[in-house]
Amino acid sequence: MEQKEEIEEVTEVLAQETEEAPEELTPSVTQLTTVLQATEKQEIPPQEREGVIGSAKEIAAALEVINDSGTPPEVRKELIVIVKQMVSALKSVSAAGAPPEERSAVVLTVQRCTSVLDLIGDPSTSRELREHLANSIKQLYRVLMWSTGAKPVPDGSAARSGISAAQQSRQDAATIGVALETIGRSETSDGDRHGLAETADEASSSLQDSSDPRVSDEDREEARRKADEQLARLNEQMKKTAFAQGLPDVPLGKAAEVCTNALFKSVPDRTLTRGIEELSPARWDAEGVKDYWKARESGSDSLDVQAQLQNNEYDNAPFDVAPLVTGLAAVVPAGRLFGTVGVPGLHCLQSARQLDRQGVEIETWLQMVEEEA
Repeated sequence: MEQKEEIEEVTEVLAQETEEAPEELTPSVTQLTTVLQATEKQEIPPQEREGVIGSAKEIAAALEVINDSGTPPEVRKELIVIVKQMVSALKSVSAAGAPPEERSAVVLTVQRCTSVLDLIGDPSTSRELREHLANSIKQLYRVLMWSTGAKPVPDGSAARSGISAAQQSRQDAATIGVALETIGRSETSDGDRHGLAETADEASSSLQDSSDPRVSDEDREEARRKADEQLARLNEQMKKTAFAQGLPDVPLGKAAEVCTNALFKSVPDRTLTRGIEELSPARWDAEGVKDYWKARESGSDSLDVQAQLQNNEYDNAPFDVAPLVTGLAAVVPAGRLFGTVGVPGLHCLQSARQLDRQGVEIETWLQMVEEEA
């Protein structure tokens, strides 16, 4: 389905659910509809458009749960707060002039947060798991709002590596978002789901404290230290959760397609451009790439890559798998792979294993495969 048709469909569903939703949600749904329709502009990167559409679909499904008379009051209350916050976060970066990478980071994290709304609304979800998930989303919301300078919506509850503190906060929030997305996957076991949820709650709490402009520098520094430890543990848990599923038994072309699309979605465009721009066709050089969008298998050793250029035109071109995967592995080494894309990282490692058989060594990715074998 074309994105325009998806937007129209989701807008219609939102309108239907709003008729029965609590009045306090009407302004939020109106805002979400406005944000959704604004993504139809040609200059909006397609990845961002997909993120808003995906988030809107999950929020529409949450509205259905809120409107269900059989939903327990405490669950309905949690969902109402979260819906308000997620819409507020999307609205905060939808205005003209918002920095592109800030906007894309917030949209992607919101999309990943909304992927567990169905678990929060599921009556079979344990109270403990629901609380961990709800806490994580609320805490990430505050981190995102402080990182963009917007004022959080009240809910009734209480510079490193050469980048700004706000950028670091968004990067760390993105990692926790990947953990939430992993929790929401049907393949994730109950034990892994609860373990990830507990650590995500702890990490997002520390990250919130480290981002809070109202506390002292000393307290923020201590919270930052705790967040670093918890994020490291979360990354290790995500790797173990992924490896429990085993490397996918798929050929190189399919593995590279899934891996590439996951990285196109998760890595900032400027970082991608620096990492693989030399692989782009010469005809893209004059305009430059704005957004690497989709990759589709076009043979055992080639992917058809679609991109949005700086002039907002779209084009596609064949990319050889070996140099593309090698370039992507340099952009996201093994130590950051699962914290960046989650379970799809298995396809990246499968790509490395397949290429190794062809005499192409993908350094840290291959090393991780060998260590976990």
